[in-house]
Amino acid sequence: MLVIFSGAPYVPTFSRDLHDIFTEIQLPKNALVIDLGSGDGRLLLIAAKKGYTAIGYEINPLLWAVSVWRLRNYPNAHTRLKSLWKADVKDADLVFTFLNKIYAARLEKKLLAEMKAGSYFSSFGFAYGNLELIKKHRANHIYKL
Repeated sequence: MLVIFSGAPYVPTFSRDLHDIFTEIQLPKNALVIDLGSGDGRLLLIAAKKGYTAIGYEINPLLWAVSVWRLRNYPNAHTRLKSLWKADVKDADLVFTFLNKIYAARLEKKLLAEMKAGSYFSSFGFAYGNLELIKKHRANHIYKL
């Protein structure tokens, strides 16, 4: 129940939509991809298979365990049982989230304060008004910081 009040309930994102993010932007070969509220690790798995370092933050212990199991063969991907608000995003090349719009202002403040210039943020389902939108593809909103 805590998850519902601190972000978004678990709703799996279609793999097609997650793959689209990596089609829409070009990341460096050694990119760090961070998923805030990583659920079952779908995005992390896609990023790991592309050779990126992938780190997820998930507070639901069941989803965290599923993600850990799913990523067990990928040493370049990890999930932390930790709130997204405690995530270290300073070195991220791409941050992804599917987070309720009521948290947009708080998340925008965190991203603008902590992320490096030229990095990307992708929000599934929700638009963020104070960031530079560079692409909207289906439900993905992709921003450049």
